[in-house]
Amino acid sequence: MSFHHQPTAQEIRQRIDEIPELEYRMLFKYQFLTLGRISEVSGKYTPHKDQYRIVDVDGEPFVMFIVKTAKRKGYLRPCGRPLNPVYEPWTREVVDYMRNGSDYPFLLHENRDTSKTYAMNYAKKTFKGLYFPYNDYTKQVKRPYTQDMVKHKRWGDDGYEEYLVIFPDGERRWTKDLEYASISEKVNQRWKKMTSHGIRKIGAQTLINDYGFEPIDAAYVGGWTVTGQQTGVSSALGKFYLHMDLRESEAALPQLEKIMLRYARKLLVPYATFI
Repeated sequence: MSFHHQPTAQEIRQRIDEIPELEYRMLFKYQFLTLGRISEVSGKYTPHKDQYRIVDVDGEPFVMFIVKTAKRKGYLRPCGRPLNPVYEPWTREVVDYMRNGSDYPFLLHENRDTSKTYAMNYAKKTFKGLYFPYNDYTKQVKRPYTQDMVKHKRWGDDGYEEYLVIFPDGERRWTKDLEYASISEKVNQRWKKMTSHGIRKIGAQTLINDYGFEPIDAAYVGGWTVTGQQTGVSSALGKFYLHMDLRESEAALPQLEKIMLRYARKLLVPYATFI
């Protein structure tokens, strides 16, 4: 029997607020506000100090953090947060830190891989004793086979030969590999120690559960791909609109602002509501 509980956003925020080192405290605040992957915060895609804009939303100033999305070839995405601390107490702190800091304010080491490692290790220390639930999922693993298990051959649509492998336990798989076939393996639900990636997950849940974000709204902020079932549009169209190659230029800003305006008004809820 597990006695763990999923940490709340308030628990995570308190841990971050209590970090004594300014550079780490601001790094994780930025990660929470942008639902960032650690490589988008302190690694390969770490932001430049000018990588944000102030945008007016119905008379309320918002900060639009412009994030390079890892796993999407650095495509830009807009992560908007209200500047007024009544709605979000961390936004102004983070912007002031970026404005007054070095060119790359969240970079902890000149080597970006080393910087990311520093941030990941510090997160483990910061969230010690906290656990995050991971749901069941299926992963693909390579299973070796011998030639006597090959029962049929054919030419695939891509012009490469494929082999039907039947394992002794009856598992059947087509493969192009001469040594391995990919099989599905279920990974059961389990609790894992809280890491920097948990910030991203809890931040997303907060937007959906507390602020009424639709899945596509959360996807815009976090840089996820959404399915047609979630949005009512085809998967290909969804991917196009979420991950357009918006280059780092002033010409990209109007499109980024339009994307941010899809969800920005939902964030105009006093923060005290959730305390």
